[in-house]
Amino acid sequence: MAKIKWDKSLSICVELVDEQHKMLIDKLNDINQAIEQTLGAEKILKTFDFMIDYADFHFSTEEKHMIAHEYPEYKEHRKAHQEFKEMVNSMIEDFKEEGATEGLARSINTYLMNWLVKHIKGEDQQFGAWLDKKGICLKD
Repeated sequence: MAKIKWDKSLSICVELVDEQHKMLIDKLNDINQAIEQTLGAEKILKTFDFMIDYADFHFSTEEKHMIAHEYPEYKEHRKAHQEFKEMVNSMIEDFKEEGATEGLARSINTYLMNWLVKHIKGEDQQFGAWLDKKGICLKD
């Protein structure tokens, strides 16, 4: 299955967020690879758990700055984050019930990877452009 590779088209021009996006992409690639290579349930679950925790951390970071700077699209953006977390949790449940199936690998590859790229190139880049327009630089 295809991997996501970071390139400048995924940058939102906010270094803090870009670095976090790179980590999320790495973890999605790790999960996909672990399932494809059937590296064992424990390794796959650890990778899923890390990704869920990191996604929570990342989304909280973005949302904290959206609230602090009164970003007008905050509620819609937060809803997209919730949908992503719900889908990952659903995939974890599928994995626990069915194991590392080809269908799960396809779901990760198509849904999660496509969602992340689309979200970064859409909503996140809009947020980055809005911050830039307001002259706001995120440091943490």
